[in-house]
Amino acid sequence: MAQFLSKRNMGIALTILSTLIFAMQDAITKQLVSDHPIWFIMMVRFWVLLAIAVGWAMISEQGLYNVVRTKRPGLQIFRGLLLFAEICLITFAFSMLGLADVTAIFQAHPLIVTGLAAVFLGETVGWRRITAMVCGMAGLLIMLQPDGNIGGWGAVVALAASVSFALYQLFTRLASQDDSALTSFLYVGIVGTVLSTIIGSQHMMAFDEVEWVLLLGICATGTSAHFLLMKALSLAQASDIQPFNYLQLVWSIPIGFLVFSDLPVWSTILGAIVVVGAGLFSLSRQRIRDAEKAAAGEPEAAEKVAVRAD
Repeated sequence: MAQFLSKRNMGIALTILSTLIFAMQDAITKQLVSDHPIWFIMMVRFWVLLAIAVGWAMISEQGLYNVVRTKRPGLQIFRGLLLFAEICLITFAFSMLGLADVTAIFQAHPLIVTGLAAVFLGETVGWRRITAMVCGMAGLLIMLQPDGNIGGWGAVVALAASVSFALYQLFTRLASQDDSALTSFLYVGIVGTVLSTIIGSQHMMAFDEVEWVLLLGICATGTSAHFLLMKALSLAQASDIQPFNYLQLVWSIPIGFLVFSDLPVWSTILGAIVVVGAGLFSLSRQRIRDAEKAAAGEPEAAEKVAVRAD
């Protein structure tokens, strides 16, 4: 029992629970955007996110004043723009494609991060990880092939969301060299709130009681899932829990069927298996590489994890 309740296992359990809640959040989002303006929904979500970020900063040891101060204001604003774009794009994608379809395409972002890190950060990428990236791209092509049910602008928007999130992670790595995670989190809230309010205030519409419950449900699920993921990271290493983030794709299939009667076709399932398999292999190679660096006495690289933005 003591071994089962170890910090690592508890971190993994919390990660699995967070993926289930994220899948539920996506389903609620897809339900709302079918009949309501996306921009108003985005505005409410960013208001809640900013409120949480400010409250967290106020009770932190740094204090709100120090959290707001940043050494890289331009970079932080650019990160906020990237995350705002990613959330908008994936929300639009949910209005055009099935839940599992969007989630399957989005799972390519860890492989995209690997490629971008080699180009922009100069990180070494061996032939094995290059092979994983090529296989991941092949998986995407399988999902997008003509006989499948993923195509048109919906697929393009979902893929753009994945690329935007990959870029967001890349520049988050850069920002972490000078600013705390709380500072980065706060600036995401500030930029997103300003942009979503400017646009969302022009798309106000009446919501009934049930729709307000759903909208608040999006905020509640997003907040709770992020809290669980942050708690998991405090109990286990990022490299231990990252593979379990792919379970969100597993949850999205039954949820999509039960709520929307959507089932992915064979090409989506096969392509998703290839993408996830390539992603898991790439993660394992990164873990081996970090272990080799540690054994050689090199400075340990900061743990990195692809945390859901929305």
